[in-house]
Amino acid sequence: IYGSDVFSSSSYRRIFGDSPRFASSPSRVSSRGGGNRSSSLSRTSISSVGSYSRKSARSFSAPLEAFDLTQSSILNNEYKIIRTNEKEQMQGLNDRFAMFIEKVRNLEQHNKVLETELVALRQRQAEPSRLAEVYQQEIRELRSQLEELNGEKSQLVIERDSIDDDLQKLREKYEEEFRAREEAEATLKAFKKDMEVANRSNDAIRASREEANEFRRQLQSKTIEIESLRGTTESLEKQLREMEDRHNDVNVGYIIKAINNCETLIFLVKSQLYAHVAKYFYSPSAILL
Repeated sequence: IYGSDVFSSSSYRRIFGDSPRFASSPSRVSSRGGGNRSSSLSRTSISSVGSYSRKSARSFSAPLEAFDLTQSSILNNEYKIIRTNEKEQMQGLNDRFAMFIEKVRNLEQHNKVLETELVALRQRQAEPSRLAEVYQQEIRELRSQLEELNGEKSQLVIERDSIDDDLQKLREKYEEEFRAREEAEATLKAFKKDMEVANRSNDAIRASREEANEFRRQLQSKTIEIESLRGTTESLEKQLREMEDRHNDVNVGYIIKAINNCETLIFLVKSQLYAHVAKYFYSPSAILL
């Protein structure tokens, strides 16, 4: 708005000298650029959170043994990147806001200068009439410049309000991201505890499997022993029948006693075997298997 014609007036140069020029178009371009950066940051933040949700959903649905703790490092890195971008954008917005405030102050000071010059021109209206037309022209130019400055001031006020809204949105987004990070950290701690419990359970399962294998080996050994005793019993019974056929009047008490001892031994072996099997199948570790 502050073009060269604003300060080309001869009366202004005579009274105040050359003044610094302000350009508002870069601020508007910067405002639009900042809006684009804000939109890009919003899309980046939303994409990162969606990516973490999808990764978390896949990691939560995977078995505990396949849980990769590197997801925590990835989440922290993405969050640090988002925080860094947000801080940089907030710093940029604060700088722009300070620049707009300074520009408004400069405009107000310039308005006061113009008003002072306008008052001075009105006081000079008592001079010869040949200067009246020149002064009127300068007054019209100054009023036009004043209207333009007022319009630019209104635009700056609107941009300042827009920046305030953007800052508020960034604060809300920062708080939301902070809450999401706390929830993710709590979930990660819970999963670490679950992993520890799972590791302990795996150790118990491995011990139970080893014990079960030992029971199976004992079962096979006892089964072989039972089969051997059964064969021995059948052989003794066969010998007893042969002896009874040959010697009906012979005392076979010794042989019967031996058979009874074999049957008792078979019963004891079976009892031990059933006790081992019951202990294995009804133990908590066997239920986990």
